[in-house]
Amino acid sequence: MDSDRENPLFYSPIGDNPKHILDLGTGQGNWAIDVADMFPSACVRGVDLFPPPVAWMPPNCILEVDNIAEPWTWNEPQDLIHIRIMIGSFDPSEWERVYDQCYNNLRPGGWMEQLEAKPFLECDDNSLPADNILRTWGPNLLGCGERAGRPLDTMERMKERFQNAGFVDIHEKEYKWPIGPWAKNQKYKEAGVVNFHHWMSGMEGWSMWLLTKFGAPKPWSHDEVIVYIARLRAELKNPRYHVYERARRVWARKPFPGEVSRAPRRVIIKQERA
Repeated sequence: MDSDRENPLFYSPIGDNPKHILDLGTGQGNWAIDVADMFPSACVRGVDLFPPPVAWMPPNCILEVDNIAEPWTWNEPQDLIHIRIMIGSFDPSEWERVYDQCYNNLRPGGWMEQLEAKPFLECDDNSLPADNILRTWGPNLLGCGERAGRPLDTMERMKERFQNAGFVDIHEKEYKWPIGPWAKNQKYKEAGVVNFHHWMSGMEGWSMWLLTKFGAPKPWSHDEVIVYIARLRAELKNPRYHVYERARRVWARKPFPGEVSRAPRRVIIKQERA
């Protein structure tokens, strides 16, 4: 795959004839379906805790319900394992298990790729006032994640976790995703509009459980969260605020036999679930 082309589904160089691709936390299944269309001879499996609301999919695409934090039962060595926007999904020990299982279920030379974002609204030109409520969003969620035992530092920890699991040939790409149509470049302006709607529709769902269970100085009420989100949405609509979120993509390869990884390997035993 050409990693320089625009809007790639992945950057991992898996060649033109992969046989098995696994999409963890597939959500609505869009990524798995698009990759299945790209590689008609591959078996593309999308996995999530909830069934994706999909009425049709390519014949080589399988969408199924499973918990990837539990021992896996799939037997086919994968060419690519993909994870996207799974921040807050696991505690640190569960993340360790997920990375180990990804490593163990890849063929030698197979790739794992992960794309994550940071839950902070940032601004580089001081157009967002220092005391604006939008600046409270990231710290509020970060504190909730810590108290919940599910730290929201997923983006910052990716490379370290790849290394600890034994991956080699590790690559990183940084992004700034605009929120709103403020960017001058037309491509980023359009992306900002899409991301704006993503934030406007998603903030309540992203924060309700965290704030009502682990808010500070005490758990918030449902109504307090609703009012807070309404205030955030009102400020996010201000076209003068040039805000964005950071994101990062990491992709890395499982070593070939005899190739030495610089990180020690943790070995887990694959087992069937009861």
